[in-house]
Amino acid sequence: MSIVVATHTGAATAARAAARSTSDLLCFVLPSTTTVDERTIDEAWLARLAAPVDGTTVVAATPLVVHPLRSPLHATPHDGRVRARGVGLTVSRDVPVTRAYDAGAPPAVGAAPATIPGATAACLLVDRRAYDEAGGLPDLVDIDLAVFDLCRRLSRHGGEIVCVSGATAVDHRPVPTSAELTCPIGAPAWRAYVEAHGPALMREASPLPSGRLRIAVTVAAPSKKVAPRWGDWHLAEAFARALRREGHSVRVQTLDHADDLAGRACDVHCVIRGLRPVRRTSGQVHVLWIISHPETIDPAECDAADLVLVASVRFADALRARTRTPVEVLLQATDAHRFQPSGREPEHTHDVAIVAKSRDVFRSAVADAISAGLRPAVYGSGWEPFVDPALIVREYVPNEELPTVYSSIGVLLNDHWDTMRESGFVSNRLFDALACGTPVISDDLPELEDLFAGAVLTYRGVDELRELVASTLADPAAARARAARGRELVVDRHTFDHRARELGAALRRHSLG
Repeated sequence: MSIVVATHTGAATAARAAARSTSDLLCFVLPSTTTVDERTIDEAWLARLAAPVDGTTVVAATPLVVHPLRSPLHATPHDGRVRARGVGLTVSRDVPVTRAYDAGAPPAVGAAPATIPGATAACLLVDRRAYDEAGGLPDLVDIDLAVFDLCRRLSRHGGEIVCVSGATAVDHRPVPTSAELTCPIGAPAWRAYVEAHGPALMREASPLPSGRLRIAVTVAAPSKKVAPRWGDWHLAEAFARALRREGHSVRVQTLDHADDLAGRACDVHCVIRGLRPVRRTSGQVHVLWIISHPETIDPAECDAADLVLVASVRFADALRARTRTPVEVLLQATDAHRFQPSGREPEHTHDVAIVAKSRDVFRSAVADAISAGLRPAVYGSGWEPFVDPALIVREYVPNEELPTVYSSIGVLLNDHWDTMRESGFVSNRLFDALACGTPVISDDLPELEDLFAGAVLTYRGVDELRELVASTLADPAAARARAARGRELVVDRHTFDHRARELGAALRRHSLG
C-alpha cells in the first residue's frame, strides 16, 4: 500500500498535492509537525499510523498530538502534555464549539487506537478513495477548520477516524490564546463556519429526540432592557412556551441578538417581523412571520425565506402573487394559560377603557370615544398631548397583570392602525381580551365577524360607538355572555398552542422540519 506525504502550509497546497498523487493513502502534515524525537516523519512512523486504516471501516488516522518540550527559559505548564487526542464537538452556552480531546493531560502512549470525530491539521492520514468520495479538503483559510470539515464529511460517508497513540507527534505551532489550548480552531473562522453549518453542528454535538427542533424566535424589540414594554416580546414568549410544550427547544431573542451564534445554530429561525428585516443564514430554515407593518414588506425579503407566515388571510392572498416562497396564514393568538377571567380589582374597574400606546398619534378609538362624550380610562404611554391627564390611569401595565385589568373593565375599546386595517390584520389585543371574557368594541374590520362570530362589536362612526357603549353598559349580563362566547371560540381555535401545532404542520408540509 503506497503512502504519499503532503507537507503543506494550507488547505489549497495540500489539496493540490493530493490531486497530483495516485497513492492509496494520503498523509497531510504541517512543516511544524515532528516525531517526539523532533525528527521528520519517516516510514516506520507512517506504518504505525496507517496500521488501523483498512479503507472500509477505518478510513483515516491521526497521531496523538502533544506540545513540545522547551528549554527552561521558554517552558510552559503544557510542555510534553497532550495538545489533542483528536477533535470533537460540544456545546457551550447553546453554541457548538470544538474541543481538543484530553488537552493538557499526560499522554497515554500505550493506549489502543480510539475512534474520534475529527483531527487537527498537525497530521491526518486518509484513505484515498474515502478522501475523494468525501470531496477532498475544502479551501478554507484556517487549516485546522479545513481538516475538521473533511473529517465531518468522512464520517457522514460512513468512515471511522481513529487516534493512534503509538504514532505520537509534536505540534510546534504556537498557541495564540489560552482558549485555543482546548478550542483548536480560531474564533473568526469558527464563527463563519457556524453561520454556514450551525444547525448541523448542533445536531451532531447534542442530538434532540426525533421530531424535536431547536427554534430561535427573533422579535423587533431593540434590546432585552426595553423588551417587556413591547407587545411583540410577550407574543414571542407565549409562542415559545407553547412550542416548548410541543417538545421543541426555543430561544427568544431581541433584535440586537439576532446574529448571536446560539440563534444561528438553531434548526429554525422564526422572525416575528417588525419594521426591519433580519438576514438569513445557510443551513437554517428561515421563517418570516408577518404580524404587523405590511407596508414595509419587500418581495425580495420573502423570496429569501423558506416559509412566510402571515397573520392576515387577505394579505397572505395578496402576497402569494409577489413571492416564490410558500405563504401560509398564521393568525395572532392568546396565551390561554395567562389570559383568562379573574376577579375584578377596584382600581381597574372602569366603564370604558383602552389599553394601548399612543405612539405619538391620537388613536381613533380614544378620539372617537371622546367625541362621543365618553371619558375612557387610558392605560398606556404617550397620551399626555391628546387627552385630559385625569384619564390616564397608568403608562405601563406588566403583561402578567393585563388579565386582571381586562377582567375589571366594562367595555374595552380597540382600534387598528390604518395599514393593518387595510390589509386585514386583526389586533392581538382582541384575542387576549376575549380570553379574559371582556366585552370589546372595535373599529370595523371585515375579518372580525369571520373570526369572532359577533363576540366583538364593531362601529363605523362616533354615533354608533356611543350607542354600542351605552347598550353594552346597560345590559352587562348580555355583554358578558357575548364575551363568554368569544372566550370559548378563542380558547377552542386561537391559542398559541394552536399556533405552535400549526407551525409544526407547515414545516412538515413544506419538508422544512
